[in-house]
Parts: sequence; C-alpha cells; structure tokens
Amino acid sequence: MKEAVVLSGEGSSSMSLSRDRVEEKNVTMPKNKSDKSSVVKRRPPAATGALARGLLLMNVFHREVRPMSLTDIASEVNLDLSTVHRLLRTLGEHGYVVRDDRTKSYLPGPKALSPLSLFHPLNQLRHEARSVLESLRDSTNETIALVLFVGTERLVVDFVRGNHSLSPYYDAWLTSPLHGSASGKLLLAWKSDDERHKMMGTAPYPKVTSHTVTETAAFFDYLNQVRLQGYAVARDDAFEGLIAIGSVLMHRHEGVPLGCVVMTGASDSVSAKAEVEIANSIQAATALLIGSAPSLQALRQWV
Repeated sequence: MKEAVVLSGEGSSSMSLSRDRVEEKNVTMPKNKSDKSSVVKRRPPAATGALARGLLLMNVFHREVRPMSLTDIASEVNLDLSTVHRLLRTLGEHGYVVRDDRTKSYLPGPKALSPLSLFHPLNQLRHEARSVLESLRDSTNETIALVLFVGTERLVVDFVRGNHSLSPYYDAWLTSPLHGSASGKLLLAWKSDDERHKMMGTAPYPKVTSHTVTETAAFFDYLNQVRLQGYAVARDDAFEGLIAIGSVLMHRHEGVPLGCVVMTGASDSVSAKAEVEIANSIQAATALLIGSAPSLQALRQWV
C-alpha cells in the first residue's frame, strides 16, 4: 500500500510521513522533521455570529470522513451542545447536513459533498484533464496536480498520486508560502511589482528552510526569469527534501495565467539536469490542456 506524504500544498512545510491527514491550519509542524515533539495542536479561532459558526461546522464535515455525534462536533468547534444542535438543524433544512436517526450521528449532505453542478466548468475540467495528468505522472513517476488561480488563491482542481511508496497528498486549497512553492512563484510571476509587494508583504520574507529566498530583489529577479521561461522550480524552498516543478497554464497571446500544472517529488530523485526535462514535459502537458479542454474557455472569466 502506498503511504501518503500529507501536504497542504506543494512545497509546504506542513508535512507528515504518516498516514494521518494533517491540516495546516490547526497543526504546527516542526521545521526539523526528526523533532516530532514540537507538534502543537491549536484550537480553532472563536467564531462569532451564526454564519461564522455554521461555516466552522462545515469545515469539520469537510475534514472528517466518518459520521460524527453531536458531542464530537461540539468538541471540535468548541461550542455548547444547544448551539451546535440548532446550527445542525438549520444546515440540515438546507441540505448541507444529514442526520442518521439510527445512530444519531451526522453526515455531510448532498450540498456539502457536491456543491457544484456536475456541468460546472470546474467539474468538467477535472474530467478533461485527468488523462493528461495521468500520462504526465506515468512519464515522471511523480505526483502531478492541476492548480487553478482564483484571484490570489490557488485551488487544486485534481491531482494524481506518484508511483513511489511515499507520495504527496494535496489539500484543495494551497496555503504553502508563495515564495517557497512552484505554484506560488507562477502566480506571482505574471503580477506587477506593486501586486507582488501587496501579496508578499515586507521583506525579509519568512525563511522556512535554509534554501528559502527572503529578499525582494533576488526573489523578483527569479520571478522575471520564471515569466520568460514559463516554468518555476521550488527545491527545498519550503520543506527540506521536496522539489516542485510547475508550468503556467495560459492561452497563447494572453498575459493572464489561468493556473498551472505542478509535479512534486523527493529532491534527491530529481537532478538539476532533469529539472529542465521535466519542465518541458509539463509545458507540453499545459499546451495540450489549453488546446483540448473546452472548460478552460469558460474559466477565463475567473482570472
């Protein structure tokens, strides 16, 4: 059986070599991967207002893969039983939660499990891109992800696991450092300097590993290089031992990228020479997607 390397995003420092899923938002992982004692569980932030509390409950259902009792849910969100029961009843009335009367447990409802229409461009893109991602995985043996840029956020549309015993696992929303991930660098590369400054904040940027670039001049120079060559590399930038190589997904003669395709694997399995070869393969895959996925035309209005 393959064992998943859990990532909140490619190149993320929130990584575990266990089979347990690790959520970046409520677990602090040690920078030294041999030091497991410094992992600290964080409580979710206090939610105020019915909407915020309802969303807090939905986050629990999105994260868990088992039915949950009222007590379990209340404990997860740190709210009293009566408040949680009232919120669950409202969510159930609108199709977001289902109650199993036999076990008195709660499950995510149809609207929570599949909020988008089956004909939504995102679902269509997932189907259209699958064979391309699988082909790229087969040629590299590494994990491949299709990422869509939604404003300044990075959404994983789909991914295929690599052929190695340890393979990265992607969360739907990438929150890895922009300056430490291939997808983040590709997102920033086509932005103006003003937009980059706004998204990155003031330098020096957080130094996640010894390889992380923290100064504006050096980082912006690399982003300009990415823009010229069409691909980005993040080797050990956000987590020691991981490399991510990504190519931008963009219609020809347009200056706004829709997203990217990213390969993630172990740094020692990809030589510096192989970086260019893999980047070329990913660029060929993105070109194929642009030419063969009709849903990308509909998604152009998103960027």
